[in-house]
Amino acid sequence: MAQRILVLLAETPVHAGGGEATGIVDLPIQREAATRLPIIWGQSLKGALRDTLRSQLDPGEDIRIFGSPVAAGSDGAGDRATTRGGVAFGDARLLLLPVPTLVRTFAWVTAPLLLSRLGRIATVLSGTSTGWALTTPPGSTAIAGETWSGQQALGSLVQTVRPDRALAGIAADLAELVFPAGAAFDHARAKLREDVLVVDDGVLAELSETGTDIVARVQLNAAKTVENGPFYSEHLPCDTALAALLSGEDELLARLGELLDGTTVRVGGDETIGKGLMWCRVHDAATLPRRSAAAAHLPAAPAPVPATPAAATTPEPARRPGGAGPSPASIPRRGTR
Repeated sequence: MAQRILVLLAETPVHAGGGEATGIVDLPIQREAATRLPIIWGQSLKGALRDTLRSQLDPGEDIRIFGSPVAAGSDGAGDRATTRGGVAFGDARLLLLPVPTLVRTFAWVTAPLLLSRLGRIATVLSGTSTGWALTTPPGSTAIAGETWSGQQALGSLVQTVRPDRALAGIAADLAELVFPAGAAFDHARAKLREDVLVVDDGVLAELSETGTDIVARVQLNAAKTVENGPFYSEHLPCDTALAALLSGEDELLARLGELLDGTTVRVGGDETIGKGLMWCRVHDAATLPRRSAAAAHLPAAPAPVPATPAAATTPEPARRPGGAGPSPASIPRRGTR
């Protein structure tokens, strides 16, 4: 069985719906049960790719890759013969999360857990564990570029950032892994080489809970008055990167790579309001970046502290310019009432 790594980069906010409401969020995104990190389940990814590629595949190819289509009106009962798809679509797990900063607008954060996962699926793909060293010790907070140092605001947290050029190889690998070829991505590649922070796993978990986009929406009737709402939906922010392992017949995986690499797909809901557009990269063992430096041995960073001291009284919710209402950061998060 052959394998490929599929890397997805959010061009617009992405809403892959996760089921029941949590706190004030009526439509949350999919998350891992244990870590609460964002994820796109394999079944959601498979459906989105099939919908995107349907017009480019003949019926035979479609069935060989994705399996038999669901019959109209079928409830799953009966003995209708079905064909299993020749490709297994793994979950797309978080690789890079963009967070707002006071320096250089924003940075991407990753963590030892995410880099370890990426290293494992790269090992599955290449058959060796020595060609791609993407690991850092727990408790480290570092940056590949030299423009960061000292205490820095990362989203709602403050972290002590230590520049370390030993991470330059990792940042360069990630830039090649995530962005398609072409001049349109030159600026993003250059920024990623400089602005990747490796934070503690616990810090990443906190940032992934508070760093998603929470959008208030209403449904209007024909008279342009509110029929339903407001309700709140959650989205992965633009420039989030995720990685999935694809397994199956080499011929079918090569065909998927030919169709997907460097193109866009729509994933999740809210397509009619421009959400869910993601760039694709498909890597085999030959195209994996192999320039990583050895893992850096960095001192543990101090525990995160709030970006601002807690006030003695409940502060007034932050408001967007123009008085448009509370900012997403002021909306109560999960577990609140």
